[in-house]
Amino acid sequence: MEVFVARQPIFDRLRRVVAYELLFRSGLENMFKATNEDMASQSVISAGIHVFGFSSLTGGKPAFINFTKQLLLNGAAFVLPPEQVVVEILETVEPGEEVLNACWELKRNHYLLALDDFVLRPGYEPLTELADIIKVD
Repeated sequence: MEVFVARQPIFDRLRRVVAYELLFRSGLENMFKATNEDMASQSVISAGIHVFGFSSLTGGKPAFINFTKQLLLNGAAFVLPPEQVVVEILETVEPGEEVLNACWELKRNHYLLALDDFVLRPGYEPLTELADIIKVD
C-alpha cells in the first residue's frame, strides 16, 4: 500500500522554517483530490504515527495537522503527541459550544491550537482567545 503525505513549510516573519503542515495526497500529483476532509486528516495522522513518524517528516519541527469539526469533537488529537503536533483548526469550523469545549480540553492537555487561513468574523473571538497561532494567507 502506498501512502502519500505532502509537507509544506511554515515560515516565521524572518522567513525561517519553524514547522511543517502535513497534508494528505492521494498520489504522486501534488494536489488534494479527496472529497472527505475527515478521511484525509485521519490518513495523515495514521501515516505520521504508523508509517513515517512525525520526526522523520518534519526534521523534529512541529507538525501542523488539519482538523475538521468532527475530528475535534471525537478527540482524534489525543492519539498524537502534544509536543510534536499542532492542532490546526480548519477555517470551515465554526466556534460553537461543542467546538470551544473540545478546544479547551486540548489546551488542558498541552496541545497547541492554530487557526488555518483565518479571517476574523463576528462570533469567532472566543476561538481566537484559545488559539496559540493564527495563520493568515
